[in-house]
Parts: sequence; structure tokens; C-alpha cells
Amino acid sequence: MKFVSVTTLLLALLPVPRLAHAQRKKPVLVCTQAGFAAFKPLPKLEYECPEGQADYGDEILKLPSRLAAIHKLERSLESFTSAAWWNANVDELNGCEIHGRAGKLTAEEKQKVDDNDYDLKIFGNHQMRLAVLADPCYETGYSGSNAFLLVRRAGRVFVSQVLNGYASRFGNSVGVDFADLKGQTIVEISTATSLPPSLWYHYFVIDPGTNKVVPKTLFKEDNKLTNGVYSDMLMGDPKDFDLPKDATELNIIRNGRLAPSFSAYTQDENGKVDGRLRRIIYRWNGRFYVPSR
Repeated sequence: MKFVSVTTLLLALLPVPRLAHAQRKKPVLVCTQAGFAAFKPLPKLEYECPEGQADYGDEILKLPSRLAAIHKLERSLESFTSAAWWNANVDELNGCEIHGRAGKLTAEEKQKVDDNDYDLKIFGNHQMRLAVLADPCYETGYSGSNAFLLVRRAGRVFVSQVLNGYASRFGNSVGVDFADLKGQTIVEISTATSLPPSLWYHYFVIDPGTNKVVPKTLFKEDNKLTNGVYSDMLMGDPKDFDLPKDATELNIIRNGRLAPSFSAYTQDENGKVDGRLRRIIYRWNGRFYVPSR
């Protein structure tokens, strides 16, 4: 059973600011004329919420009407084949989603972006994009959502669901990044949650036959290989805890490459980091990461 310190529990129970932890940099949003011309509203997930049923748990996730709606949504995302849409910068598209027309964001809109009060919907580059779309019936008070990776190949778009019924008290807590590993593109899907404050990253590659995502097992955990890795949050910069500057939690992709080593943290009542965490260093052995003991 994972140890939860009193400090961490109290931090998690306090009102949590909306946090763009998954983003590599603060987005600079603007809706240019070209961006607005390329802009196309993302489809919405729509299905009827069952009456008298809690908005969490497998019961919601397994609803036949929801599964059918997700399938319909994926087909709609496959229609995003416009070269102009793919050539537009994702910050432009998010800016046009917020502003609704070409032009600079208003002072109020800029402030909301700075405060992380907008749920940004699209991330990625000109070949692969992550769409994070609200779920109307699941964890509606905690930004319940689903995420889909769009892969552009030979004029077609292939869609894979990578998050199903995701929720977090941190706003905009889903991110995407990419790395090259011997000519193969590694896709990182990052998430952050608050109880306890923690990160959970998952890794995928694109199957060349289907152009859909498949898990990429990069980590050895308990003598098993997995495509996911977890870390508790430091709740500060590494320097605040006398740690190296590159000891940020799950600092795995750097300049488009997998790092030779990275740090993760786990709760430990005897931990030397902030009196509550133990640092784990993962090192690349040429095939996967192995944690320190």
C-alpha cells in the first residue's frame, strides 16, 4: 500500500490551482488570419447521461451509448485531413477556439490563459496531434475528458484513443511530447493528478501497419516491462531540495531524445527529499530504463 504523508494529504485537500504541469512551456496564443481560416471546431462527445447514477466508475465508462459515441467521435476526427489545419500551429488553433475570430486575445482572455482557466483542446506538431475532449457525463467537476491521438499519413488521419475517462483537479493536466529512438517516434502522454500530487506518463509508438498507437515498454518495474512510469510531485523546483537542476520529475524527453537517466519520486516516511519523498533514478541500458535500488 502506498504511504501517504500527512503533509501530502493536506496539500492535496487544499484548493488546487489550475496547473499546466504537462506543458513544456507557457503557450502564446493568438488567432491569426491564416489560423482562423484553417480553424475547424473539434467535435464534441455527446451521449445521454444516465439518471441517478454517479458520474464516476466503470459503470459510466462501459455504457453502450458512450462507447458508440466515442466510435462516432473517432470517425469525425478522421475527417480532419485539411492541409491548412495541419500546417497551422496548435497555439493558433487554441487561440482561435478561445477568441472565436482572427485577432489578438482580449486582456481578459489573456489573463484566463495565464491563470490556466481555459481547457486547451489540441496539442502536438504537424504530423501528430493530441485532442483532449470533455466527457459530458464522467467526472464533470474534475474536467472529465478523453484524449485521442491523430496521426497524419499520406493525406489520411488515423485516430487512437489514449485516455479514457481521465479526470484531474489540475486544469490542462494532459500533455504530449515526442522523441526519436533509432528512427522510431516515441509518443509521450503525460498526466497530473492531485491525490497525492503526482504524475503518470505513458509511452506509445505508431504501428506501421495500422497507423494506430501501441504501447512501448520502456520501463522495468518489479521484473516486468511496462509503458508507464509514476512519480510523486516535488511541489517545487529541484534546487529547493538541494537536487540537481535536471532532477525534475519524469524529465524523460529532452530535445527530442530519451534522456540517459531521469528522476522519479515515491512517498517514503523516511525519505530524504522534503522529508517525505525518496528519489529513484532510472538509467537507460540500451533497451529500457532500470530503476535504482
